[in-house]
Amino acid sequence: MTEYTRPATWEDVVQVAQYLNEAGVEYALVGGYALIGHGLNRASEDIDILVDPSRENGEPVDHRALPSAGRATRELSGETDLLAKDPRYGIRINDEITVDVLGSACGHSWDELKVYRTSLTRDGVTIFLLDLEGLLLTKGGLRERDKMDAMILRLAIEHLSKD
Repeated sequence: MTEYTRPATWEDVVQVAQYLNEAGVEYALVGGYALIGHGLNRASEDIDILVDPSRENGEPVDHRALPSAGRATRELSGETDLLAKDPRYGIRINDEITVDVLGSACGHSWDELKVYRTSLTRDGVTIFLLDLEGLLLTKGGLRERDKMDAMILRLAIEHLSKD
């Protein structure tokens, strides 16, 4: 493994999305890059991916190395049902970049949040992400960053509802 992670880029997001699409994983981008995907100004250094935590959906995530995450994911080889056992927990993959694979977000399950899933296309790759309302549900935490994100999301939703 590398000694430190570098900030993720949009190219990394595209690469991770392409991998997940090819593996047939049901997912949605959440966190900072999802806000950026909606045109909101937000810095982010990692990639947060909400996945269906079921065994059938989780195995490609558990067993195959995510691109740009390097050797760290190989340590998961042989582990099954990591997210299915308890979706409240996530898997943080630290290597070249940081990728957080989540079975739920801010107390909301995949089943609750998947209805908010939408998509965008970047460099010919479909990237699934939560819409603004879904992202707002994931921002109920106590971190200052989450509070700021929630405020920006509320303003964006209000502005768009006026149109």
